[in-house]
Amino acid sequence: MYAYFMGDRLRIGIYNLNRESSYLNSYLLALILILASFKLKYIAGAAMFILVAYELRKKTLFNIMLFSTFSFAYFVFYFKVLGFNLNYEFLFFLSLIGGLTASLVESVDVESDKRTTTMLAVYTVFLIFNIYGFSASFEHLIFAFAISLILSIFAMKSGIADESGLMSATLIGTLMIVFTDIRFFGILLSFYIIGSFATKYRYSLKQKLGVGEPAGGARGYANVFANSLPALFFAMNYGVFGGELFLVSFVASIAAALGDTMASEIGKTSDRVYLITNFKRVNAGVSGGISVKGELSAFLGSFIVAMLAIALSILTVKQAMVALISGLLGVHVDSVLGATLEKKGYLTNSGVNFLATLSTVVFCYFLL
Repeated sequence: MYAYFMGDRLRIGIYNLNRESSYLNSYLLALILILASFKLKYIAGAAMFILVAYELRKKTLFNIMLFSTFSFAYFVFYFKVLGFNLNYEFLFFLSLIGGLTASLVESVDVESDKRTTTMLAVYTVFLIFNIYGFSASFEHLIFAFAISLILSIFAMKSGIADESGLMSATLIGTLMIVFTDIRFFGILLSFYIIGSFATKYRYSLKQKLGVGEPAGGARGYANVFANSLPALFFAMNYGVFGGELFLVSFVASIAAALGDTMASEIGKTSDRVYLITNFKRVNAGVSGGISVKGELSAFLGSFIVAMLAIALSILTVKQAMVALISGLLGVHVDSVLGATLEKKGYLTNSGVNFLATLSTVVFCYFLL
């Protein structure tokens, strides 16, 4: 089995792509996971059992319910048989997150069979959240899921996201609300809303110049994860462990994401664009290109996020200034990586976005 990124689409190849070999690869891999899990056999077993539901899958909402139900049924059966105490809230939490993950993999447009990928993704998610040992009440989890799903569906209907973007945004939104609260989700939501408006800014002109985002700027899973995973990581760790660094880094990472999006989308309409590494004139839309209009847009985007964090009582003024500066530095990390590693083909645009937003934690650490 092998997997690699090409552009912003995940390409997955599996040797022996006929159906029988795919089944065999999946179950052999599951057996290896079970043997390797020792005390966490129930996690690997659930990841394998979820494939029983694979042939029953249909549309997105049905798939979430289907995969979540099968996961929950396995967990309950496993613990009942062994006579262990059942923490229904934790098992429901794991099941829903696993169901969202499996549905996300199903929504990704690839040509190969997805059984092995689904199982690996679900197993990884189960393992991560078992390590955190975090659970939420039924009411809180259902609220978080409902809010995230409704807003994600609205985003897809509005052309802001495609189906894979819907699933990934629902997963990230649910986790962010569960681990923190609705205010943190509001900060993340500001990136998607304002970023979408920035993408639509003079879109016809950007299309004529050949630098407009494809599909009208609809975000897929790669874009959602690249700009949101660092923020989710910081939010989850703040929710579990606390700490000023995680809190400020969360805001800074979103400030960098929005600042970069606005700089890129508005800067593409600039007449004078310069490469950040040598300040030579380049065409608008070239990775690593900067302009006066783009720089002002980057500041505005980061500033909006920092001010929103103050308004929602997430950060103090001093902390918000650290997040603002760190976010702006993250925007320029994105430009440098775009002009170097992306230009040479070592990173995709999503990889650049991910590293740039993640880098904000370094700046926050020193500024705090």
